[in-house]
Amino acid sequence: MKIKYLLLVLCVFIGFSSIAQTFSPAFQGYSRKKTTYITLKDGSELSVVIKKLFFKKGLIDDLKVEKSSDGQKIKINPEDIDHMYVPPSALSKISQKLDASSDLQKIQDNELSGEHLDDGYLYMESSNVQVKKNKTQYCMMQVMNPTFSKKIKVYNDPFAKESASIGFAGMTVAGGLDKSYYIKKNGEDIARRIKKKEYKKDIEELFAECPAVIEKYKDSPKWMEFEEFIYDYSTLCD
Repeated sequence: MKIKYLLLVLCVFIGFSSIAQTFSPAFQGYSRKKTTYITLKDGSELSVVIKKLFFKKGLIDDLKVEKSSDGQKIKINPEDIDHMYVPPSALSKISQKLDASSDLQKIQDNELSGEHLDDGYLYMESSNVQVKKNKTQYCMMQVMNPTFSKKIKVYNDPFAKESASIGFAGMTVAGGLDKSYYIKKNGEDIARRIKKKEYKKDIEELFAECPAVIEKYKDSPKWMEFEEFIYDYSTLCD
């Protein structure tokens, strides 16, 4: 009886995960033992182990790393980084790997490493972020849609509060959608915040250049469909 019950829970979990995990799981920690692969803006590549991350306003503002080649410890400013692949902590590795593997066939021409994504790595890049109304700063941001991010990138908002999770028999089987993200369209320089409470009001203004997607969602845009909306925007818009 217990085995049947566990199998039922597992099937429910897999079913919800396949629907809900369009975006990568949010960054929750990094491995201090495995290699992080960093590409600087000058094109040079580093294989390092992250020793410490420094945060400002909840966003990664500085990195202290150890070179795997000579053991030298250095600090790197996000402004000098183009992108990096970060190994997640053991607690988040499994869910990250499952998500990346399920979406590898959707990778567009982003020059992303399918190998790193399939190994469960988080994809992060440096971006200018609007942290206040009239203030921006460069930070390392996790790309939540690395497999379909050519036209728009959705970044994790570390301050976002999660919507209700899906529960089954007292167990949490699927996490809720964050209530806000940062977004940056192709050609834009600054990532801006998009919030659940403003989504319905702002959807036509934010994505007016893609009438096909607006038409599909205009009658009743739902925040719970935001991941699907971003995927449609990435694949249906010219």
